[in-house]
Amino acid sequence: MRLDRRDAFLYIAAATLGSFGLGVTTFYLNFLYRALGFDGLALGALVGAQALGVAAGVAAARIVAPGRSRRLVIIGGGVVVGAGIVGLLIFDTFPLLVLSSMLLGLGGIVSSSSGIALLADATEARSRSSRFGQQIALGTMAAFFASILAGLLAAPVARLFGAAENDALTLRALVALGGIVGAASAIPILLIRDVAVPRTTATQVARLVTRFAAIEVVFGLGAGSFIPFINLFFADRYGLSFVAIGVALGTIAVAGSLGALVHGRIVASRLGPVRGVVAVELASLPFALAAAFTGNVVLVVLVLAARAALMFGAQATWSAYTISSFTPAERAAVNATLALAWSIGAAVASSISGAIRGALGPDGFTVNVIALVVCYAAGATLVLTLFSGREPQGDVAAVVPTVPPRADSRTLAP
Repeated sequence: MRLDRRDAFLYIAAATLGSFGLGVTTFYLNFLYRALGFDGLALGALVGAQALGVAAGVAAARIVAPGRSRRLVIIGGGVVVGAGIVGLLIFDTFPLLVLSSMLLGLGGIVSSSSGIALLADATEARSRSSRFGQQIALGTMAAFFASILAGLLAAPVARLFGAAENDALTLRALVALGGIVGAASAIPILLIRDVAVPRTTATQVARLVTRFAAIEVVFGLGAGSFIPFINLFFADRYGLSFVAIGVALGTIAVAGSLGALVHGRIVASRLGPVRGVVAVELASLPFALAAAFTGNVVLVVLVLAARAALMFGAQATWSAYTISSFTPAERAAVNATLALAWSIGAAVASSISGAIRGALGPDGFTVNVIALVVCYAAGATLVLTLFSGREPQGDVAAVVPTVPPRADSRTLAP
């Protein structure tokens, strides 16, 4: 029994529903941390804790994924994410909130690493860029509706509890609502075929993983400098309400979904995956710089939307290229390892960017965006330097192994 298109579309449906629910949750997380009395460096550390949880999740993915079905691992990771959300709802102290945030990262990487591997396993190599684009497009559209809904829900939920919109009670109710919706994503996952993943790996891939990981660290540094705090960017620099922030983030998400749909079909098909990714990443940088220096909020939303259209398109193609470079037995562990590399960069950058804003106030966002631009330019250069002219070989290696498999071999050990 093999995974096929049916399983791919079931996973996409689950990922879309999960993106919607967790989109509502994450919309309010930074505001919840602030309502609980944390700001500046502490808020950056709480965001960074989620990235640290990814480190533990990588070890967990390497232990639990081999020999088990993708379905089982995805559900297990979702349970851990649920435990993290419950912790955010019931704990007030910094150490326990850090632990809860780490559980979000741990469960999230266990689920997503097996989910991405499942999507690749269930899709032919020539269709992966488009399929990944569909997943990202639907996920970002879900994020759009989540942002809009999250912004609109604050006032009625506050009235229901007789509290202010920025009160911790209101914010926790909204976080809980998102978690409940996200939990419903388990339904399509349960309909996916229960196919065990081989324990064996056909190739030695440590050097290849190192190349991909170097790129992920650099992009993680750039993203972590600004992206986790984009809701605070609109609140602190422009004084937007929750509703207005929802509209702004939703607009950016819609632009990203369009980019994800067209990049593989139009850009990558003409330039190839590597040059296609590098071209749009570099093209996105002027838009990010414009957001750092303009004082017009409408213009900021427009340039960030243009940046999202370019970057989300590159993300779909790069994800398909990366996962296709490894065999099915390697994919979940490799994906988890690369997510760890990205999260290490993001965790470091989140903590530093929080300290910068703590010292400079809203002006610190300008420094954060400049750091993003510098890191993304470096990352695009690395992609071109390390992978120009290289075609993915994961599906070929899966069919024609270069080393006889051993019964006791495990997946990637970087």
